[in-house]
Amino acid sequence: MLAVFASLALLTACAQPSPLVGDGSAFAPAAPGAVSTDWAAFPVDQVPRPIIVASDGMVDLTGFHSGEGKLAFLGGAISLTAPLPEAPATVAVDLPEGRFTFPALPPDDAFASLRAQGSPGNVSGATPAPLRVTSVTLGAAEFNTDRGRVRLPAWLFGGPDIMGTIAWPAVGKEAFWRYGEPNDAATVAPAQLSQEGRRIRWSVPGQDNCPSSPVMRYRVEVTETPTTVLLTTIGEVVSTPGPEDKDRACLAIGIAPEPYDVDLTTPLGNRVVLADSI
Repeated sequence: MLAVFASLALLTACAQPSPLVGDGSAFAPAAPGAVSTDWAAFPVDQVPRPIIVASDGMVDLTGFHSGEGKLAFLGGAISLTAPLPEAPATVAVDLPEGRFTFPALPPDDAFASLRAQGSPGNVSGATPAPLRVTSVTLGAAEFNTDRGRVRLPAWLFGGPDIMGTIAWPAVGKEAFWRYGEPNDAATVAPAQLSQEGRRIRWSVPGQDNCPSSPVMRYRVEVTETPTTVLLTTIGEVVSTPGPEDKDRACLAIGIAPEPYDVDLTTPLGNRVVLADSI
C-alpha cells in the first residue's frame, strides 16, 4: 500500500505548481479539532496494518445485463440458488508488510453481507424480480482501499443477469478496520506517495476557461495527528467573473484537477489520510 514513486526525480520534476497553486509549505495548519475523532483509536503500529476499505470497497462488480437486475441488487433482492462451497480454514493475503494468514470468511457470511448492501428504500416504487445467484466460487478480486486497489481472496457470485461476477472479500473480519462500516478515509494510491513517505501528490480543482467564471486559487492546509493526516482544500477568489459571452459555450464538466504536492512533518507511515474542503 505504501509503494513508492518509480523515481523521486519524477516527483520533483512534476511538482512545479501552476501560477494558481502553491506548495503548501507556507500555510498554517488547520484549527485543532478539525480531524474526526473516529480515527483516534486507529492502530498505526499494528502489523499488519488493518485493511481500510472505501465506502463502496467491499463489493467489486462489473455490472448487470438488465436494469431490472441492477434494481434488484440495489434493493437487496438477491436469491441464492447455488450450493455454498466449503470454506478453507484460512486464506493468505499479500500486504505491503508481507504475506499474512487470516481466518477465511464463510461464504454464507459473505452472501449475507452482500445482500445487506441493498435496501428496498433505494428503489422506491420498484419491485424487480430477485437477482439470481447461481454459482459461488472462491477466487480473488481487487478492492478499493485507502491505499489504492488491493487484491484479496474473494467469494465470487455469478448469475445469468450478472456481468462476470460480484466479489466479496473471503478474508475474515479481523483483517479489516471496522468491517463493513462506511468511513471517510481518502485514497492515497501508491503513485501518490514519495519514497520517504513525507510528500503526498494531491490534487486541487482545475480552472475552466470561461470569462464569466471567477479565477480561483487553491491551497491545501495540513493537520497531522499520531493517527491521521487531514488535507483541507481551500479555495479563494483571485478575480471576479467577467461579462457572460453568450456566443461562447463554456463547459465546466470534465475539467482536469491540478497536481498539488503536500509536505508532511513526519513520514505518513500507517496513518489515515482524510480530506476536506472549504
